[in-house]
Amino acid sequence: MPGPDQQGMEYGMFTNPVQGEQRSLYQELVQVNRKLEQKVQELNRAQQRLMEYRKVFECTGDLIYVFDRDYRYLMANEAYRDCRKSLFPDLIGRTLPEVIGTDTFARVKPQIDACFAGNELSYEDSHHYVDKGTRDLLVTFSPVFEGERVERVACLIKDVSERKHLEEQLRQSQKMEAIGTLAGGIAHDFNNILTVIAGYASLIQINGEESEAAAMAGEILFSVERAAEMTRSLLAFSRKQEVHLETVDLNLLVAELHKSLARLISEEIELVVRVSGGEVCCVADRGQLEQVLINLAVNARDAMPGGGTLEICTGIAELEDEEVAPGRYALITVSDNGTGMAKEVQERIFEPFFTTKEVGKGTGLGLSSSYGIIKQHNGAIRMHSECGTGTSFRVYLPLSGERPRVESDGSEGRLGAGSGTVLLAEDEETVRDMTRLLLERHGYQVLTARNGQEALELYRHNQGRVQVLLSDVIMPRMNGRELCEQVRQLAPGLPVIFMSGYPADVMSEKGLCGGGAYLQKPVKPEELLGALRRALCV
Repeated sequence: MPGPDQQGMEYGMFTNPVQGEQRSLYQELVQVNRKLEQKVQELNRAQQRLMEYRKVFECTGDLIYVFDRDYRYLMANEAYRDCRKSLFPDLIGRTLPEVIGTDTFARVKPQIDACFAGNELSYEDSHHYVDKGTRDLLVTFSPVFEGERVERVACLIKDVSERKHLEEQLRQSQKMEAIGTLAGGIAHDFNNILTVIAGYASLIQINGEESEAAAMAGEILFSVERAAEMTRSLLAFSRKQEVHLETVDLNLLVAELHKSLARLISEEIELVVRVSGGEVCCVADRGQLEQVLINLAVNARDAMPGGGTLEICTGIAELEDEEVAPGRYALITVSDNGTGMAKEVQERIFEPFFTTKEVGKGTGLGLSSSYGIIKQHNGAIRMHSECGTGTSFRVYLPLSGERPRVESDGSEGRLGAGSGTVLLAEDEETVRDMTRLLLERHGYQVLTARNGQEALELYRHNQGRVQVLLSDVIMPRMNGRELCEQVRQLAPGLPVIFMSGYPADVMSEKGLCGGGAYLQKPVKPEELLGALRRALCV
């Protein structure tokens, strides 16, 4: 144990005022040290966050820079420096007019001044880069406040070219969908009109026999068929329906189109057709292939406003191509000696809605639809053009080892007079009157109804007389399918023939044409009469 003197000395150490003050200072020093350590930790965290922000600032592909009220650069990220091809020391301290040019600065200065007034704003712009070409940009100016005053402005420039491209693709897709919907409605109404034209032309032929009027009626019927094929081609392109392939002799196809194409082009253009010495048979949808030739002829005509020569040739050629299997193909060549096309136009010629024609003189659908049709046929279309010397399109289609099927001339429907009573349900008055007249001229008795409900009442009152139901599909109050179901409850075996301006696959998708034969308008008179004969013979 310590002695008395030592105990007193220890006691005095704790009670001595001077020593007590030292201890208080020591404790304060410990607290200050702790606060200092906290500050250092906060500083380290702040530095870490600053480094992270710096990484984001430098690593982003967006262009970012900051400038003060004198329009001098305070900082700029690597993407912006690379865009301006400037080293960091050479950019900082310079003014915006020096770097971006006085003209560009004058154009964006109102937006910058609005930002210095405290407003954040964005706008779309474009810029031509040496290595990337013209790009679409979204420019955002954000104010940086110090107190209530904006001392700096941060600018963010985002490249939105890809987004704009996707948006444009979406708009084009929506346009195509709208065209498909519009084409369906137009086809229905237009095919009703063509049905009336074809019916009356057929009656003129029957009444006129070998007269000049009968010959003219034959030309009308030929034009009706071409118009019907064009409508079906438009539907096929807009709805991307499957093509109906058959063996087609290109020599006969071109020869049959010769007269129509001659009328389509101007008198100042000479049409020259050169067909191969032997058969050139391919697998194709005849109507769509005719539409391709019409599209190419129209483009050639427009490329020769002062006249020239349009040449169409057929043949067989070898094709080595990455898009299709190599080998021998049936070939159609459509050439003109018109204005030709520049390289930049050639690169976009098959794009939907792209056209070099004036507003109102072109939709930009002709060549794109032709390209789509040929691709659906597992073929290829190639183009060669030079400014001032003309353009040549070469269409390659798979060869067929079979001969074309010989179509019936429709005499079956015209042989002799028919007999029996037909219940005709058709809401279009002109189609109803023409069909009634056509059938009556061929020996049938006809009961007519303006809609499905009226037709059902007529059938109930004439059940013993009616031998066949001939009905449009789309009608008010009761459609053709509903009419068929109601009539079949009364007479299960009654023959039913449907007619519509819409294609059969569209009606099937909607469930509107089950339970009977189907004729798509415009219906050739011989097809209608033949269908009636077959129905009544069952």
